[in-house]
Amino acid sequence: MVSKSKKGQTGPKRPVALIALIVILIGSNIATIYYFMFYQSSIPLEDVPMAIEDVMSNPAAYIGKVITITGYYVISAGFPMLVESLMSFMNNSLQPNNYVLVTGQPPASMEQYLGLQCHVKGTGEWFDGSDGVLGVRYREYVGRQSDTIFPGIYKDAVRDNDYFIEHIPLPLDPDAEKYAILYSGGIKPEKAYYRYWNDIIYMHFILQMHGYSEENIYVVYKDGVGEDTYTPVEYPATHASLDTVFTQLSGEMGVRDTLFFYTTNHGGSGGISVWDPMDAGGALTHAQVSNWLDSITCDHMIIVMEQCVSGKFIQYISASNRVILTACSDGESSYGCDTEGQWDEFVYHFMSALIGFKLPGGLGVADADYYSDGKISMREAFIYAALHDSREETPLYDDDGDSVGLTLGPVVFGTGFYGDTIFL
Repeated sequence: MVSKSKKGQTGPKRPVALIALIVILIGSNIATIYYFMFYQSSIPLEDVPMAIEDVMSNPAAYIGKVITITGYYVISAGFPMLVESLMSFMNNSLQPNNYVLVTGQPPASMEQYLGLQCHVKGTGEWFDGSDGVLGVRYREYVGRQSDTIFPGIYKDAVRDNDYFIEHIPLPLDPDAEKYAILYSGGIKPEKAYYRYWNDIIYMHFILQMHGYSEENIYVVYKDGVGEDTYTPVEYPATHASLDTVFTQLSGEMGVRDTLFFYTTNHGGSGGISVWDPMDAGGALTHAQVSNWLDSITCDHMIIVMEQCVSGKFIQYISASNRVILTACSDGESSYGCDTEGQWDEFVYHFMSALIGFKLPGGLGVADADYYSDGKISMREAFIYAALHDSREETPLYDDDGDSVGLTLGPVVFGTGFYGDTIFL
């Protein structure tokens, strides 16, 4: 009988198929290797984008080398730069490891990528070797469309004063003994955002509207040089300057006078920033500011603080004759405006409340007159500013000397506030 065994029929075919598959795979690998090694042009290392955090882990290694860095493109106080995170630009917290200056002459066409990710190719160099700030001397750029668009103003610019000059009269009260100190340190050139200057110059105008004579307003700003010709700057932002100002005011002011103390720019857990190139003494500490304020004899003080961690000052400077408004709580960052333009968020709404309409960048009235008496008290101004502050910051208020800052809710629904009687 003839055998019909299946094993005898199929056994020889399996090795042949396996060998054919192996030959195909080997051929494919050889072709791939040949393509990438001999046919496909390799990408130069200098064209491979690197993250800022990777470069800043060892910035000295890239000095003199052509590199491509990627980051979000912003312009701070006239300095083009790439930042690791847009929040580090908006909340005043630029550190040497989260930004790189774009030196040379980047073209105006790059501005279409403001607030968006961008690759910049150039030669690595020190912008400030003593502080570890790296620069990349511009050669070319490639813009990247970001998946997420962050609202905000990413080109810092100085506003002009024409709006106030044309639209707002400045009625001065020659009999008022009102004094003011407007302060902004800025740390160093690329961190001295122009929005700090805008905060100061418009506050300078608003004070004059409310009876502060210009000779009684002391502007302590950056290197002692203003950004326009309208607003006089008396002193650079140093410890020595504030020693001078407070010493002078302590000799001039009396029990019926008012002091308005206004701070903007950077801050941290150690205090308020100074202008580093002229002052190596570190931040204005809470104890120093407290001592300066305690040296003044007056009827009352209005203290408005915009800088990061400003709420920490309340426990040090609270007193029964002081109304204190801060942009954020202890441990929080404060932020620039998200949509209104070149200002800081909290003080933009505070200043708008004082004049009854929104400053340039916003539209319409700023109705903070909750008592409908034609005047804006400091409590009313705080409520309006805190209510309209749309950043991730918690404004605080104190006017009873208990060293405890109150958030918006308790200020709205509480009673018996000293700040109801205090006006500019």
